[in-house]
Amino acid sequence: MFAQLHLDKGVDLHRRTEIAKIVGEDGRAVGVETTAGERIDADLVLVAVGVVPNAGLAAAAGLQQRERALGGGLAVDATLRTSAEDVWAAGDVASAPYPHYGRPIRVEHWQTAIDTGEHAAKAALGSDAAFDKLPYFFTDQYDLGMEYLGFVAGPDAYDEVVVSGSVESLEFVAFWTKAGRVLAGMAINTWDRIGEIEALIRAEEPPGEDALRSFL
Repeated sequence: MFAQLHLDKGVDLHRRTEIAKIVGEDGRAVGVETTAGERIDADLVLVAVGVVPNAGLAAAAGLQQRERALGGGLAVDATLRTSAEDVWAAGDVASAPYPHYGRPIRVEHWQTAIDTGEHAAKAALGSDAAFDKLPYFFTDQYDLGMEYLGFVAGPDAYDEVVVSGSVESLEFVAFWTKAGRVLAGMAINTWDRIGEIEALIRAEEPPGEDALRSFL
């Protein structure tokens, strides 16, 4: 859906394409060359290949790190305390436990930085409350707005994607489910429904496919 959105706006997508090298002239990038030998000219080359949490200082200080298979970063407990008694971590670098998903998760979004920052500050001042907000992010692209709540570990972590609304008209909610339970929900051009999506994720009993399809 997102690919089609960009194609409709005139973006040329080269999917399943590997870049062999960046082509430069006079000290600046002018394009790229693919492993198939194709040259794609460009005014600007942006390399977006993911991020690695900047935990070097903490590692040098002996703070426990989360294994790379779980996203890396600093291992924190439910209050966001690190393995050091008087150090808490927040934001992209913190890998916090999410009991609802039975694993720690490191979320790369500024809203999580705000939420965990506030929680860690309260913990440093004596609160022992557990951080319990579900992973969340949003994006606005052209005239499309998207909100996503929840977590899916990968293509083998869910059974089905159940859609309520119309994908063709770009107004719908998609639910990722496992054994009938909702793991995550994505709202496209559908506003003020995140609270209801969260209730479905946290529900003790599976809501049923019919209820999900009739969500909108």
